[in-house]
Amino acid sequence: MENYRSFAVQHLLPHFGQQPITDITVSAIEDFIEAKRAPGGAVRRQGKALADSSLKTGLLTLRLILKRAARRGLIPVNPMGDVEWRSAPRIENVDPFTGRELRAIVCAAERVEPDFATLLRLWAQAGCRAGEITGLQWQDVDLATGVVKIRRTWSRQRLGPTKTRQERDVSILHPILDDTVEWRPGVTETARTVLQGLRRLTVRSLEPETFVFQRKGQPVSSMEVHRAWRRTLLAAQVRYRMPEQLRHTFASTMLSRNAPLLYVQHAGGWRSASVLLRTYARWLPQPSATQAQPATVHGAVGTPSNAR
Repeated sequence: MENYRSFAVQHLLPHFGQQPITDITVSAIEDFIEAKRAPGGAVRRQGKALADSSLKTGLLTLRLILKRAARRGLIPVNPMGDVEWRSAPRIENVDPFTGRELRAIVCAAERVEPDFATLLRLWAQAGCRAGEITGLQWQDVDLATGVVKIRRTWSRQRLGPTKTRQERDVSILHPILDDTVEWRPGVTETARTVLQGLRRLTVRSLEPETFVFQRKGQPVSSMEVHRAWRRTLLAAQVRYRMPEQLRHTFASTMLSRNAPLLYVQHAGGWRSASVLLRTYARWLPQPSATQAQPATVHGAVGTPSNAR
């Protein structure tokens, strides 16, 4: 609702607000789309085009407005049904960190801000979304087992459900920072360091509903995270990527080590295995030449002998 309202105020009203509803024709809407996709179409980023993802949400808002107008008899038919446009395919910017880079980042954070180093370790080793990390409360953390319960997200200065609206239990002990072929949680001492960091946080309340990573009782903001992140990467001398690449690093690392697909999907909270594969399939181990040979029967190519 907040997205719809924002688009109506920032884009629809300035463009269509002074026009009679009958003037909002198919061609008028397509002109609007073209204007928004051109440089200057965005409001927050001066001189930039509006992203297709934002435009798609906004056009749904316009569709609902015109649908209401048609139902009230203000226009004969909703013109959105004849609008021709196709959004650009979504491209995930997946650029994961290497183990060496991750270790350099965490070491730099330890020198600059140890609490932030713990946040980064947890984020990389659990593979959660940013809002799920900042929304963690102490009642969600089991320090004995190294498991956290992901049940909420912190976004736009308030708590809400996870993206899929489902809760999940996730280990924070996956050895993502280690040079190993193992993926199982807790197999290395380095992975367990995150538990020590949680116990040593500067502010740690005994109240169960207190946020794990907080400032004055509120979860750390995305602005604070990004500022600390920039400082940390600069100190680590690691090429800059957005902190969300920690989640991409988790997925690509786990899959490359042969972790079960459904396990990784559950841990990261992806809606389905197919959603996960669309982005990370290239990190799956490729079968060797001998494994890739088709089954033979008496020297001829055929079905496996145990096929039914």
